[in-house]
Amino acid sequence: MAVMKICPACKTEFQGGEVFCPNDGARLQTPSQLAVPPLDASDVMVGQILDDRYRILRRIGEGGMGIVYEAEHVIIEKRVALKVLRDDFSSRPEVVQRFRQEAKSASKIGNAHIVDISDFGETPAGAIYFVMELLEGEDLANVLQRDSTIPLHRAADILSQCCVALGAAHAKGIVHRDMKPENVFLVTRDGRPDFVKIVDFGIAKMSDIETQGAPGRKLTKTGMIFGTPEYMSPEQAAGKELDHRVDVYALGVIFFEMLTGRVPFVGDTFMGILTQHMFEEPPRMTAVNPSVSVDPSVEGFIDRALAKDPAHRFQTCEEMRDALSRALGGEDVRGGTFVGYGEPVKYKPKGARAVSPQAVTQELPAAGGKRGGLGLAIGIGAGIGIATVAGVGLWLMGGGAEANGATTPVAEPPRGSPEVVPSATDAGHAEATIDAGASEVATTPSEPDAGPSAIAVRVVTRPEGARVWVVGRGDVCQETPCTFETAPGETITVRARQGRSEGEIELTPEGATELTIPLRAARAAGGGGRTKQDDGAGSGGHGDLKIPDVFRRPR
Repeated sequence: MAVMKICPACKTEFQGGEVFCPNDGARLQTPSQLAVPPLDASDVMVGQILDDRYRILRRIGEGGMGIVYEAEHVIIEKRVALKVLRDDFSSRPEVVQRFRQEAKSASKIGNAHIVDISDFGETPAGAIYFVMELLEGEDLANVLQRDSTIPLHRAADILSQCCVALGAAHAKGIVHRDMKPENVFLVTRDGRPDFVKIVDFGIAKMSDIETQGAPGRKLTKTGMIFGTPEYMSPEQAAGKELDHRVDVYALGVIFFEMLTGRVPFVGDTFMGILTQHMFEEPPRMTAVNPSVSVDPSVEGFIDRALAKDPAHRFQTCEEMRDALSRALGGEDVRGGTFVGYGEPVKYKPKGARAVSPQAVTQELPAAGGKRGGLGLAIGIGAGIGIATVAGVGLWLMGGGAEANGATTPVAEPPRGSPEVVPSATDAGHAEATIDAGASEVATTPSEPDAGPSAIAVRVVTRPEGARVWVVGRGDVCQETPCTFETAPGETITVRARQGRSEGEIELTPEGATELTIPLRAARAAGGGGRTKQDDGAGSGGHGDLKIPDVFRRPR
């Protein structure tokens, strides 16, 4: 049974596994999370002295498993941060062990970009705590909430430091596994702003965990899924054995988010997001945020970081950092053809890739929509995903054909090409990426079809019942959900309005497309609002909302 979650903004309750509120985009919270009192409220821990050393001064935050306090060493008067395991977790041995592991993981690394753990103890009530350096600054999530996007070179500097930190962790056999903007803390160090500190190794995986001097045992195992879905690698989403390359993937997601203001894959359910990580190609950055302008080399860098198969990503954080430097200089660092999990995928340059099917909320398109090369895998994955949370099922690296019961032979790739994974083939599938009768991987059809003269675009708004128009063309429908036709390959801006709320998306559909437009209260021009401009509908202007609020990181 799904845990009930509540939107902190509109207070709507959900029990369907949703991650974000479909009404306002806020990240949902459990009742216990909402019940946490204000940070400066009375707290029984405040004023206590632990182990005759640490005086608790005030409560400053809360992590995944513990509450963080500012404390002072009573002898040397040094300010520290003290993290105490929450009471509701203290009775669970596996959580206590994972909390201890967080302290052990971080303290073993010894890198300037990873928060320093200096002590470990137990409160009089029996709760475990550890002591770490006190950081003064803000996490990357706060920066994204305030600024929406981060300029390329600043984002690259932050990413580069993350690579240094995680590279040091990986060298010690430690994988973070929950990299996200909340765990990237930015401080000023020796006059340098944006000095990165990686925090919260709460679900880190250690290659060798000592247990009372005996050989280490794993706290995680195949089939268990830990982490934040928006930043999970495909193998993590499938509950597979993991290695350090899950952190490489998460860094790619974070870099994408810094540049566009939104993660590559979003959705209303945990499983919906995981399915996209396993089977969907990441969207173009300009499809997510039309104001983004980066060289193709940077797009290629992100493509490789987000490769479905770990073997086709950057193999180390050091390699990733070096490739980032070269990509900023205009060098192509993709490193060849990439292969998706359970389905052969050809790399297509971003400028030539179809936007269709594209959805603002990344929902699975209607059954009648035209699918690309990954459509079959997505359809099957969505159908069995809920029943197979311990390895969503369809994507089995190195065994796609066997997993899907495929018997159709596939062509042998050119010598020296990365290995492709065969998969099931739909006899009626119109966009197969490999010709079984060919001697090599297909690139482009020798005689491409002219294609349809018009394609259908289905528009859904949240809430429904909005008027829809295409900029420069006029109204296309008076009430959503609705469908209109447009020419394939034509870039259009679709806007919707209901009352004082509106939203928009720019897209270049090349096949049947379904898109979902969240509606937000329009901002007035002036005083920080955008200048109004003609909407082409002949009924007055509408604000040009290039980055809808739903893309902003809720807190």
